[in-house]
Amino acid sequence: MKAIQFSTFGGPEVLEYIDLPTPAPGVGEVLIDTSAVGVNFPDIRERMGVYNRSETRVGGVTLPHVAGLQAVGRVSRLGEGVEPTLLGSKVMALMPRGAYAQQVVARADLLVTLDESANDVAMAALPCQGVTAYLALDVCGRLAAGESVLIQGAAGGVGSLAVQIARAMGAQTVIGTASTEDRRAFVRRLGADHAIGYDTPQWPEHVRALTQGRGVDVILETIGAEVFDQNFECLAMLGRCVVVGSTRGPGEPFAPRRLMANAQTLTGVYLPTFFQRPALIRQALRFLADGVSAGTLKPVIGAVLPLSNTAHAHALLERREVQGVIVLDPGH
Repeated sequence: MKAIQFSTFGGPEVLEYIDLPTPAPGVGEVLIDTSAVGVNFPDIRERMGVYNRSETRVGGVTLPHVAGLQAVGRVSRLGEGVEPTLLGSKVMALMPRGAYAQQVVARADLLVTLDESANDVAMAALPCQGVTAYLALDVCGRLAAGESVLIQGAAGGVGSLAVQIARAMGAQTVIGTASTEDRRAFVRRLGADHAIGYDTPQWPEHVRALTQGRGVDVILETIGAEVFDQNFECLAMLGRCVVVGSTRGPGEPFAPRRLMANAQTLTGVYLPTFFQRPALIRQALRFLADGVSAGTLKPVIGAVLPLSNTAHAHALLERREVQGVIVLDPGH
């Protein structure tokens, strides 16, 4: 089978399109013949060796390595202990590694079946970013119908799905932030009630004004640096701030006692942690698949490229030259 592998850390040029043996599913696993594979920023960080640095504290990868966290395809072989009815099923899978290939092994408890009519490319765009957004809003943020939510970086991969998920969950007010007017217009088209910038010190005042002075119930935080601290200027009493990322860096240390005054909660989401809670991942995948099928969720596809052109996909993503998810076609 064809796969994308790297044997040293570096730029997109280290990605090699090579032949590898077909992997065999183990206990509780299935073999999937892939039809579409999604590309994510963590794939790039793996390739650059970011996760192998001690300060990241996430373990890193072993070389040589086949990256990729999400795939859609058809189950062609079952490992021991897997429900026989899965054989031949069309599925969407979230994986810790190995999706950049024509055939992949996935845990049976980290996938969901899809209707035959499901769009493979759209479904392949969902798992990593969509599951992260869902877990942040539902499991950690406990967003309830009728509440308000602020989604930082709402034009990004996680943010753009979070806007739609929050709306599908019944949020009364959805506010998204983005760095340019074009990106803010994009956030409004996704379904946000309001889209604002975060590059001036006054942005928390804007959020309070949009919520009649009370602030928002849930914040999905992705920016970091000074923006992280400013979030608490517009978080309501009993509000929940969920940290998903920090594109600008971690910022200054946070004093936990400041949460006491308004009985607020600060938590975080790191997707691989949830691999030990597969029922929650399946819950998220089912929500996403059903949402796309119903038309309430519409993943933004930035480009569809051949698997053999994965290096170009990484370069486009790194240069931020594409808006939306890049999906790879394993057939080419």
